[in-house]
Amino acid sequence: MSQEILSTAAAIGTFVVIAATAIAAVVQLRHLRAQNQLTGLLTVLARVEDPQFNEWVDAAREMVRSRMPDPAYRRAILDGTVERKNNPWLNLANSYDWVGSLVKHKLIPEESLLDVYSSRVIQSWDIVESIVPLVRKRAPAVWENFEYLVVKAREWNAQHVEGAYPKGVPRLQIGVTWPELAQNVESA
Repeated sequence: MSQEILSTAAAIGTFVVIAATAIAAVVQLRHLRAQNQLTGLLTVLARVEDPQFNEWVDAAREMVRSRMPDPAYRRAILDGTVERKNNPWLNLANSYDWVGSLVKHKLIPEESLLDVYSSRVIQSWDIVESIVPLVRKRAPAVWENFEYLVVKAREWNAQHVEGAYPKGVPRLQIGVTWPELAQNVESA
């Protein structure tokens, strides 16, 4: 064999090794990204299912109901002097703002999160919505990631009006009946 043939064969071999290494790296990066997204999603799910988070929801609903009619309380929100410590609506909105940022930047999978929590995201926004304009008077971008998440959740719900149960998979027949169900059906 001539020197040129050996040199060409070596160059081709080097190219094949480099190409295979690059392909393996891309595959590994995809797996790593999926693993990171799963870890992030599991962290968010654990946080949303934490009993303290659920206490924030209930306490925020009650605090908004009882305190928002008071002009002095609304003024404190406007002025930024409202108590931040142990404030359930603030904790709730800030937490969903954090989740919205993760979704917006594709650090957690939107579809997986919204499949489980779209209604809870919307419910939480409904709780704090009356506070948003007061807070945004001082800081216009506050909770924009939460707002983004709500928009995506509403879109998801609109696209999955009947739920997201996989097509072709039989549903269970639930044999439990309650009188309230019959009343709702009749009045609907």
